[in-house]
Amino acid sequence: MLGPMEAETDGRTVDLPGGRARVLLAVLAVHHGRAVTVERLTGALWGTEPPATARAQVQAMVSALRRAAARHDPAGTGVIRTAEAGYLLCADAVRTDLARFERLVQEGRTAAARQRNAEAVDGLRAALALWRGPAFDGLTAEPLRAEAERLEEDRLTVLEECLDLELALGPRPDLVAVVRAVVRAHPLRESAYRLLMLALHRSGRPAEALTVFQEARCALSAELGVEPGAALQELHRAVLTEDPALLLPRDRVPGPRTLPDPAAPPDPVRAAPPWAPLFGRDAELADLRALLDTGRLVTLVGPPGVGKTRLALAAADAASALRGDGAPPVELDAVADPELVPAAVAAALGLPAGPGRPILDAVTAGLAARDTLLVLDNCEHLLEACAALVDHLLARCRGLRILATSREPLAVPGETVRPVVPLDLPATDRAEDVLRSGAGRMLADRAAAQVPAFAVTAHTAPSVARICRATEGLPLALELVAAQLRTLTVTEVAARLDRQLELLARRRARPARHASLRSAIEWSHRLLTAEEREVFARLSVFAGGFTAEAAQAVVGGTGPTVRRVGPALRDLVDRSLLVTEPGTDPARYRLPSAVREFAAEQLSLTGPDRSGPVLRRHADHYRELSALVGERAADGGDLALRAALRLDLANLRAGLDWSLGSGDRPAGDPVLGADLVGATAWLWGALPREGLHWVGRALARLERTAPPEASRHVRYAAGMISFGIDLNASGDQLAEAARLAESCGDVRLQLEALAQLAVVRCLQGRTAEAVAITDGVLPAVLEHGSEVAAARMRTATAIAQLGAGRLDLAADHLALAEEVLTAAGARTPLAASHWVRAEVAYYGGDPAGALLLSEASLRHTSGTDDLFALVCRRSHHARSLHASGARQEAARWLAVVLRDCLEAGLWMPAVDALVAAARREADAARPDRAALLLAGVQPLRDRTGRHPAPVELPLLHALDQHLRDALPAAPRAEAARAGAAMDTEDLIRYALATL
Repeated sequence: MLGPMEAETDGRTVDLPGGRARVLLAVLAVHHGRAVTVERLTGALWGTEPPATARAQVQAMVSALRRAAARHDPAGTGVIRTAEAGYLLCADAVRTDLARFERLVQEGRTAAARQRNAEAVDGLRAALALWRGPAFDGLTAEPLRAEAERLEEDRLTVLEECLDLELALGPRPDLVAVVRAVVRAHPLRESAYRLLMLALHRSGRPAEALTVFQEARCALSAELGVEPGAALQELHRAVLTEDPALLLPRDRVPGPRTLPDPAAPPDPVRAAPPWAPLFGRDAELADLRALLDTGRLVTLVGPPGVGKTRLALAAADAASALRGDGAPPVELDAVADPELVPAAVAAALGLPAGPGRPILDAVTAGLAARDTLLVLDNCEHLLEACAALVDHLLARCRGLRILATSREPLAVPGETVRPVVPLDLPATDRAEDVLRSGAGRMLADRAAAQVPAFAVTAHTAPSVARICRATEGLPLALELVAAQLRTLTVTEVAARLDRQLELLARRRARPARHASLRSAIEWSHRLLTAEEREVFARLSVFAGGFTAEAAQAVVGGTGPTVRRVGPALRDLVDRSLLVTEPGTDPARYRLPSAVREFAAEQLSLTGPDRSGPVLRRHADHYRELSALVGERAADGGDLALRAALRLDLANLRAGLDWSLGSGDRPAGDPVLGADLVGATAWLWGALPREGLHWVGRALARLERTAPPEASRHVRYAAGMISFGIDLNASGDQLAEAARLAESCGDVRLQLEALAQLAVVRCLQGRTAEAVAITDGVLPAVLEHGSEVAAARMRTATAIAQLGAGRLDLAADHLALAEEVLTAAGARTPLAASHWVRAEVAYYGGDPAGALLLSEASLRHTSGTDDLFALVCRRSHHARSLHASGARQEAARWLAVVLRDCLEAGLWMPAVDALVAAARREADAARPDRAALLLAGVQPLRDRTGRHPAPVELPLLHALDQHLRDALPAAPRAEAARAGAAMDTEDLIRYALATL
């Protein structure tokens, strides 16, 4: 099985039949010793459309396999036995290499757990030696492909465990090539990169180990758009700081892990029994107990899988333990006929009903005779019948209290409705925070039920937290995810959550409605009207939350297809397929992620003719909204509107993804996508890497489908997004945007791009160009633009004049600008103007004035989402504090700036922050550190294009001369070499360590 399918007896190869008979044998071997039904075998052999003679053909194949075995051994006909409407491969008569692999692995792990590493390595090596190639090599049946993928993952895991143990035995330079081969074969496998870094470091090659980390980062970023995980980053830091613990691995060996039995059919998920502990529900339980003490009807409502039933049973158990009046719960999910609801209650309670007596009378009489808490579970599909029954019983049974669960209220007089929300999520990825959350504790508990050795540790906590957030804290989803841990690690499960409904596989030994999230959602979907189903399907185009106004614009349609969305939203909320986001004004709605995926499938059932118009309206709605916000932001307008649109970041991404397409998926409308990229240029300043991703996709699409001028807004966006990363790229894109805008008569964009280009040229040290641009643009803006636009242009002109050292001219322009901006209440442009005026004061020798102005700039910047502007202003504020003598406070501000630069990848403002850190070290009589920082800054200047303007040069020359005077040539040269050898991230970390 672990290679091409082969069989032998007494050392002689058995000639096996070919074709489907070999596949049949492989399926039986996978379920070694367990019966496989004929239906399952036909599904493996022919898929969903077996021929009419499938059963007869299976019988013929089994006979052929028995004859092949009998040719070599007369008793061979007994290797395949008939049992339980199917066949099994006899465990007593047949041994498989897979079973031997499993046994050797288990023995090896047991030895490792007892710290007998050499013995463990021998066992695992013997297990790996059984592999002769890919599992089931040459057999292409779908069930075998899936099994082969799982077995290959097991093989890789065992190989990594074996290599880890060998590295723990001592330095092994010969293992470097082995591990590197694993990395080449699996370039997205973080565990392989970790082993390679360890092998290199323990072989005395730490520099190469650090290079491997950068290779991992590039591969993961390019292919998956993610950074290395916490474990790999921690190892990188340990190698970087030469942590001696890395050289003492003998005390840390892998713990035991129990492999699932691949020869066995999937077992039912070990679902939480009714008495299993609840997690994160203490407040709800206390509330329910109080309500049941004083009220007679309480209904728990909530979305599929949120745990209404479990909470109701726990509350009922607690209440009946105190009062002794509990009754078995009435499970209504299997009741389809409303007229059978009283019968279901009677059956659950064991109430007799004679042939001449209506069942409802028997139920009423039985409940009237005692004080009882009755649980009616899953009422949503029988609302009218349940409501009528509850109303009838409460009126006639004075000691009766009812606790119901439903997707929507029963609407009976006196009803108290309590929504059940998902479990609370981890606040951070730290293990202690994960275990403080209800979702984290539940997942840890259910995972331990599947894999007893599982624990939430510093290594597993980030993956556990990701799973909790991806499943949105839904208990049913968490329980289904935990089942995957029998065959996958928690890291692998977290990485495969992109298609949630497929991962959360069907479960057996449970009611059909709870077999999976899909069945739970289908259950509710069948209860909708035709119009509600259409609205529900169309709502799937929203990613994340949305307002009723957005829903009407996107889902409602136009012309004769317009729909009344408002009532449908309310109905979907009542049925718990749609949830309201707490604390939002205006109200926002959201489809839980699994529900949204189901709705998207419904929308796509009839093809693009149905989904295309809705997706187009969705992208166009957010393009218009983004353009409006961008206009107001440019004029210093409503920050609240800007913050509100940030709530729609997921929708903006979805609109961009549809309109621009990706890979082989066609673009919905590249020009619309390009306009959306341009309209959101203001947004991506805080997310520059993502912004450049969308820019690249838009430009690639436009080159093939649209004239050059269609890309002008994208070019402008690229210039603005690149501002904090690479001024050279920013300048090129802004210049091209201005040229394209001029060619098609888009004067407003042309002037805006030129104004920003002037600022870029100034920061590049090309101040003469900056002044020439502003001298040419300012008159045009004064003539054609608004007063606020003219004031913003004066601020850009002041920046150019400041860079050239003309402080008086800069101050004059700023005074005129601030007069207009103050009158207009334009906070954002006013903050920029104060910031430039602070610079004028600083370079004019007035640190106290610079400090006051930088404080004013930060006050006006408060509440902004423009991280780049905030970082720049905080950096200059730290510099003003230092110049004013408040050096400890300056260090605190500078640390915040450097951390922000590191986390957001804002390398351009990092140049000024690192120079400020060097100046601080020089003033603190630590010239060696200052020299190192300044030397590290120079490559960063080349990388970002941030070169000093004439006004900055005197202070920089003075700092350089100070270091020459304070530090002899040899140590200064050594510090310079060390700084120049550091990459940007390590240089920033070094600066942070000095603060």
